[in-house]
Amino acid sequence: MKNRIIALALAALTVSGCATGEKMRRLDAGMDRHTVERQMGRPDGFSTQDGYEVLTYKNRLMSGWSWDRADYQVLLKDGRVVQYGPGVVRQNSANTGLVIVAPVR
Repeated sequence: MKNRIIALALAALTVSGCATGEKMRRLDAGMDRHTVERQMGRPDGFSTQDGYEVLTYKNRLMSGWSWDRADYQVLLKDGRVVQYGPGVVRQNSANTGLVIVAPVR
């Protein structure tokens, strides 16, 4: 019984370690695209908007629970990360650039 509990705990840690939310927390502003893709994997989508590059990771796990999913965005300006996280990309209120707006739950 004890071995079974240990195995389940290790499995839970392994699954949660693979969650995009966990990987996203290891990103930092200023990283280049190559470093982001090495950390996060290939994005599901890519676009350029108003001088920004937008990397999209669709319907990814936020945690180890299968129902806890979100779309993640990484904004790069001049090849460097300026913002990242779950949500959608929108024009900022001053209409001078892009921001990630967190989803409403």
